[in-house]
Amino acid sequence: MTGFIFFNNNDYINISTDLIHDIFYSNISSRGRISSIRQYSEILIRKILDINPKKQITVGDITIVKSLKKKSNNNKLIVDALKNIQTLGNKYTHTQVTEIVSDENREKAFDALLDISAFLFVDYFSKYGFEKTPEVKSYFSLLPPELRYKVLNNLYEMDSSNIAIIDKLCISILKFKGEAAAYTWLKIHESELKNIPSMPEELQNSTIYDTCSDKIKILSAYFASHDVIYKTFEEAILYYREFGKIQGNTPEIVEFNDIMELLYIGRRPAK
Repeated sequence: MTGFIFFNNNDYINISTDLIHDIFYSNISSRGRISSIRQYSEILIRKILDINPKKQITVGDITIVKSLKKKSNNNKLIVDALKNIQTLGNKYTHTQVTEIVSDENREKAFDALLDISAFLFVDYFSKYGFEKTPEVKSYFSLLPPELRYKVLNNLYEMDSSNIAIIDKLCISILKFKGEAAAYTWLKIHESELKNIPSMPEELQNSTIYDTCSDKIKILSAYFASHDVIYKTFEEAILYYREFGKIQGNTPEIVEFNDIMELLYIGRRPAK
């Protein structure tokens, strides 16, 4: 069992594959791409809310909006993403809007889609905890750095004293935004991080600030001569396929595998 009564990934393989193709691999217009983003977002929302596949829904449905707000406790990540996709979808699917889709609006739609994808993991880790199962933490790294950053940053906003989240967040910032951004984040949060003890396995460091500072320094030196292994789904899927699913049948592991599988449906490996 996945914890989902109605939603089954297998029901959405064909449509997800088509929409992922249109969004990321086709030459359709930005207007068509935003329409496909809106449709794919509905699939992710069905997953989040476990909606019966026979039930018709739309991104802007007031019942859907209220349900997402309630489930997420008004989490800004999902609420803002839903609003952006609804606004852009409405704007560019009606014929009275004849203007060309701006680069800014196209990128806003892509970003909103990634936010909804990220919320799947925020919701998951809110339920099971981030540090509970080492294998889940390890396999979570088989996702692109930008998605991991969005998830971890949101989790940090919810629990700013969790050392496992802080540790992985610093690394995700480094991989996604670079060394300067990682040190900037560390400096901004210096006072609170210096009051949090380091992880047990990092006993040589007194605080999580020291641990993160050391890791940024070491990894920055490494990345100066080596690229980040994967930055996109297309690069990460090669490693996801190599490692496969986490073995086990506990609800925590089954649900994690299920979310990972859904987000990789239709993705093509980089050449």
